[in-house]
Amino acid sequence: MSGNITKEPGDEKLTALLRSARPAAELPPGFQRNVWQRIEKAEPRSAGILEWLAGWLLTPRVATVGLALIIVMAAGAGAARGMHAGEREARDRYVASVDPSYAPR
Repeated sequence: MSGNITKEPGDEKLTALLRSARPAAELPPGFQRNVWQRIEKAEPRSAGILEWLAGWLLTPRVATVGLALIIVMAAGAGAARGMHAGEREARDRYVASVDPSYAPR
């Protein structure tokens, strides 16, 4: 695309209308100074305990440690349950081999 923009015949009228619709008001004396004074005086909003906790937990280091901890706990719980199920199955097989009338749960 080229940088040349062709103007249509009504563009001057439209530009004049837009400029008249947006009046250029002067700011009162000391306006900027007053705005900055208000900003400096404003007290920072104190974050609630939930916002603080969420901000702390969502840091990459803590989130990574938390995820790793959850994975290790889930693996440990799965291993413990599997060992328990294996012990029960081994016991049921032994009892069934000794007593053929035994029906496991």
